[in-house]
Amino acid sequence: MKETLADIKSKLLSGDYTTEEHVRLSLVARLLLKLDWNIWDPTEVNSEFIVVPNEDKTRVDLALFFRPTAPSVFIEIKAVGQLQGRLADVERQLRDYNRNNTAMFSIITDGREWRFYYSQTAGEFSQKCFESFNIEEDNIEDVELSMVTFLKKSEIANDNARRDAETYLQLNQKQRAMEDCLPEARRLLQDPPFPSLPQALVTLVQAKGFTVTQEEAISFIKSAGELRPPPATPREPAYVPPSQGLSRRILNPDNSDNLFHTKITDAHFDGVSVSNWRELIDCAMKTALKKGIPVSALSAQGNVREAKPQDQSFHQIEGTHLWLQGMASNQAWKRSLALARLTRVDIRVEFSWRQKQDAAHPGEEGLLQWSPAR
Repeated sequence: MKETLADIKSKLLSGDYTTEEHVRLSLVARLLLKLDWNIWDPTEVNSEFIVVPNEDKTRVDLALFFRPTAPSVFIEIKAVGQLQGRLADVERQLRDYNRNNTAMFSIITDGREWRFYYSQTAGEFSQKCFESFNIEEDNIEDVELSMVTFLKKSEIANDNARRDAETYLQLNQKQRAMEDCLPEARRLLQDPPFPSLPQALVTLVQAKGFTVTQEEAISFIKSAGELRPPPATPREPAYVPPSQGLSRRILNPDNSDNLFHTKITDAHFDGVSVSNWRELIDCAMKTALKKGIPVSALSAQGNVREAKPQDQSFHQIEGTHLWLQGMASNQAWKRSLALARLTRVDIRVEFSWRQKQDAAHPGEEGLLQWSPAR
C-alpha cells in the first residue's frame, strides 16, 4: 500500500492525471484494489450507481457494497484541482445522494485531496467530515493509516471503520463547539463571578453536550491565539507554552485521548524498546507468546494467523511463526495494554501528536504507562 501511495504521489506531482477518468480508474480504483475491494465485480464496486432508480436517475461516481442490500460508501470524483472553490457544491451533491439511499461513508476526492464524511449522523452535511488528507502534502504513513482505517473492506465489514469514524467526528464536533463558544466565553470574563477564560469555555461547551477538561480548554485557547487574558480580568492565569516547560500530558491508560496522528518518541514493553505503534503490538504479542500464552488467547487482541495469509495487510511478527493484521494506533495501545496486564509486565509509551487539524492535541506530547502491582 505504501509503495502504491508513493507512486501515486509521484504521478500527482508530475501532472500525469489530467482528466476525471484518470483519477477514477488509475488512482481511485487502484487504491480500492489495494484495500481488497473487487473492482471487477459491479455488485461490489458499482460505477455510475443510480441512487434513486424510480426518480431522477442521479448517479454517484462509485458506490461500494459490502452487502448487496445497501451501499457502504459513496465516492464522488473530480479531476485533480477541480475541488478548488467548489467544495460546498459537491457537498450538497453528496447530501442529496444520501437522502433516500444512505451510505455509511461518503468521500469527495480529486485524487489529491480526500475528504471523508460519516453520512449516517445528524446535522449539516459539511459538519459530518471526520477525516481529510492530501496525498501530495501529507506523510505517506498517515495517509496509508487513514485509508486502511476507513476504507479497507475488512474494516468496514467488522465495523471498526464506523466506530473509529464516530470517534473522529466527536473530536471534530468538540473542536467546533469550542470555536463557537470562545467569543461568548470572552464576554463572560467581564461579568461576575469573573471566571477565567478556560473555566468559561469549559462551562459553555458542556452546555452544548461536550465534556472538555481544563487542559483541553487551555490548549484550544493557546491554538486560537488567546495566550493571555484581557486587561480587565486580572484573575486569569498566564498560559505557559510548551517551549517554556509545560509538562507532557499524562493520560489515563484505560481512557486515553484519541491517538490518531501520533508518533512514538520513546516506548518500552517489558524493557524492550520499540519505535512505533506496530512494533509495540508486535512486541506485546511476542512477549505473550514467550510467556506461554496460547495463540487462541492472542487472537482476542488482534487478527492473528499461524500461516501467511493472502491479505497484504498482515505482516509477520519477527522471530515468530505468527502473522498479525495491521491496526490503528488506538487499537495498538489498547491491545498492547491488555497483553501487558495478561503477562504482568511494564508498558510505557511517550509520543507526540502530529501537527494535524484533527489531531487531539496538535504538536503536544503525551505519556501512557502501566505497571503491575509489586
